[in-house]
Amino acid sequence: MTISNSHQTLLFTGSYAEKDSPGIGVYQFHQERGELKLLDEASGIKNPTFLNVDISARRLYAIGEISVQGQKAAEIVTFAVDPELGKLQELSRVQSVGSSTCHIQRDAESKFLIVSSYHGGLIGLHAIQDDGTPGPLLDEKRHAELVQVADGQQPRAHSAFYSPDEQYLFVQDLGLDKIMAYTVDADAKKLSFHGETQLAQGAGPRHLTFHPRGVYAYVINELDSTVTVLRYNRDQGSLETVETVSTLPPDYEGESYCAEIAISTDGKTLYGSNRGHDSIVVYRVDQNTGKLTPLQYMPTGGGHPRHFSLMPGGKFLVAANRDGNNLVLFTVNPDDGLLAPSGHTVTRDKPVCVKPVVF
Repeated sequence: MTISNSHQTLLFTGSYAEKDSPGIGVYQFHQERGELKLLDEASGIKNPTFLNVDISARRLYAIGEISVQGQKAAEIVTFAVDPELGKLQELSRVQSVGSSTCHIQRDAESKFLIVSSYHGGLIGLHAIQDDGTPGPLLDEKRHAELVQVADGQQPRAHSAFYSPDEQYLFVQDLGLDKIMAYTVDADAKKLSFHGETQLAQGAGPRHLTFHPRGVYAYVINELDSTVTVLRYNRDQGSLETVETVSTLPPDYEGESYCAEIAISTDGKTLYGSNRGHDSIVVYRVDQNTGKLTPLQYMPTGGGHPRHFSLMPGGKFLVAANRDGNNLVLFTVNPDDGLLAPSGHTVTRDKPVCVKPVVF
């Protein structure tokens, strides 16, 4: 993606925060200087830990935690975005599933929002209305009701990602070590369970990304600190395991858990974050087989890198260190994808989501 001077790059951040704290931040990103400047903040939401941005509609969707009859439940808070000023205006709040959520996803045509609930072990479906705000909850699917749950396991839906053709929705269930596949019936406004991919016992799949060519997918496994390479069968809507590789250096013996995964726009480099080792692992991607070769383990400059994103243009990467209370920028080598500290860091209280966009 080429960024012209007339375009504004904004970085939206979500954090663990109490309702009276500014859990959402809006930063301007200066591409030439590699710097972030705070433009706006929004409070009034408890734990807006994941965000989704609709560029064309100028909408920001944030998950939040509420209490309903003394029990944790979820809400979706929608903001209008002023891209010139980097300002947010709250538009609506809608109650979602009956448990707290950890992820929110939107299809490319902005018809639906999908929320994932770790503690509830379920996903929920909302339609996006003409004004860009979500309507009431339409459907939800509980994983415990769809597949057999072994003794000692508990469903933990952690994220939902569409296939490149958007025919299927793949949901990572950390507790079941499965990737659950769904289809979305746009007419009936329902979710339909399609199938499952079984991963290694104790892997704990968390987030997923597809190769730009759409042939391979990569899931980062939180509990055993690995990445599993999967081949996507478009005709069947299924995923087949190719290989699984560690995210940690061979000599590391400490405790660590994975979080986020991302791939470069050219599909040549894959990145994953380690919480404990507090690093981002960098892999070279074999374009013929999809397999991975580790190249680098870059310290993130703060504890517990729960999330990170490649900045538009591919020249920078920003890491959100929850326990470091900071956002740290790295430069990306255009030849091999390797990272180097840029020297720019900004303070942010318990950041756990970073979403950069170009308006």
